[in-house]
Amino acid sequence: MNITIRPLDANASDAVIEQLLSFNVASDLELYGACEQYTVAQRRAALTDTAYFHRQRWIAVTEPIEGGEAIIGIAAVTLPQKENLEQAFVGLDVHPAYRGQGVATQLIEEAVRPALEASGRRTVTMFGNVPADGEASDPSFAWNRVAQRLGASIKNVAIERLLALPVPGDRLDRLEVHAQEKLGPYRFELWDDEIPEEHVAAYGMLLRQLDLDDPDGDAELEAGEYSPERVRSLVATQRERGMRTLVAVAIAPDGQIVGNSEIRWSTGDGATLAWQENTLVMPEHRGHRLGLAMKVLTHRRISELAPDLRVLVTCNAAENPWMISVNEQLGYEIAFRENVYQGPIVAAAP
Repeated sequence: MNITIRPLDANASDAVIEQLLSFNVASDLELYGACEQYTVAQRRAALTDTAYFHRQRWIAVTEPIEGGEAIIGIAAVTLPQKENLEQAFVGLDVHPAYRGQGVATQLIEEAVRPALEASGRRTVTMFGNVPADGEASDPSFAWNRVAQRLGASIKNVAIERLLALPVPGDRLDRLEVHAQEKLGPYRFELWDDEIPEEHVAAYGMLLRQLDLDDPDGDAELEAGEYSPERVRSLVATQRERGMRTLVAVAIAPDGQIVGNSEIRWSTGDGATLAWQENTLVMPEHRGHRLGLAMKVLTHRRISELAPDLRVLVTCNAAENPWMISVNEQLGYEIAFRENVYQGPIVAAAP
């Protein structure tokens, strides 16, 4: 099979972007049984750098028997611009129909490795899915082979879980009653695709605390600083890229925002996949089942806002039993593991 590696950026033709969208749908369906959907303009916006991340991307292209060209693989090297300045993050995916045929290897050797060597960064970091069963380090798993090729090793293991939507109302009712047993005087608000201006600074503090608290195992990851400007930029960027966000916040008796939980999903026609993102309760306010209460609110509301969604994905470090318990109560089931790999960036042998 003849494979050509080409750069990919926001200046790509509409035809290339449309192929990329089809590639993403095929990958989502194979992994989750559901998919995101975007327009060409939204996907093009996602290929545009921000002040916080610079990305280089490449596609692997082949010519199938029926003629024309097809994208069968994609790779990216991301260079954070505000924190983790010694790190380069690698992303890689191969079309389900072309896995095991050397596509990933060619992307690594022709694109990823040279970009890492030229980046001036010290460490490569990757995230890769492996089966839920067996040893996480099993060398037969594709991502373990990718990591080995780049000299990275497993530093942390997380568990990805899937939840079928809509969540049965009686289950949410029971969990709401259970949460209320310990809530006390806290109250909650739901924000639909916005962070009210008066809460932008406080929300940035929650996002930083999330980075600080996230169990990273042996991985070296620096927490970000989320200024009001950065929070506003995050919201604007998500909208431009076709994402909608539902946010629940917990508010203490003194009016301070002390917890949050987010669900994000794409707004394109036919989208069936959503993401349960960060859930956090500030340390001094834990023990009141605020995390469970916020998730009950968002999981009830999401199916009212987006009734076509069918699968909600979440990911928790294996060493985070508190949030795992909340997710299991909601009905999330283990799908696979996510390995976090890190290693020094070294030049290829001559």
